[in-house]
Amino acid sequence: MLENDPAQTFLEEARELLAKLEEALLELESDPGHTPSVARVFRNLHTIKGSGAMFGFTEIARFTHDLETAFDKARSGELPLSPELLGLGLVAKDHIQALLDTSPDGGDLAAASDAILARLSGVPGMSGSPGSPGSPGADLPAGSGGA
Repeated sequence: MLENDPAQTFLEEARELLAKLEEALLELESDPGHTPSVARVFRNLHTIKGSGAMFGFTEIARFTHDLETAFDKARSGELPLSPELLGLGLVAKDHIQALLDTSPDGGDLAAASDAILARLSGVPGMSGSPGSPGSPGADLPAGSGGA
């Protein structure tokens, strides 16, 4: 492994971001109205998504996009910060960790990603299924997989 390998750097930073993500989600479980924690969840997801896309971790970017959208809606007050959403955030954190431990394209974990995203689309306040108009993933380019 090269010391300055960009993909390795992404993996290390993503693991640090996941720890911060978990911390913010747990804070929100005890205080759902804590606005700075909602913003931290969003920022961590946004950074993981963007960096994942930049370094070719396509499944991480695809999966995280929909979660980022949900927490952006929560941050803006469009989506209630429900126990179900917070629970899915923690499930998603664990899933992103698993994605970090597999190939950049997600290997065999794409179906698990889709199952979590389907649960996300069923959260009250989320409209439609991932990839449909007005739902998370709807603005992804064709072929990048919103579902």
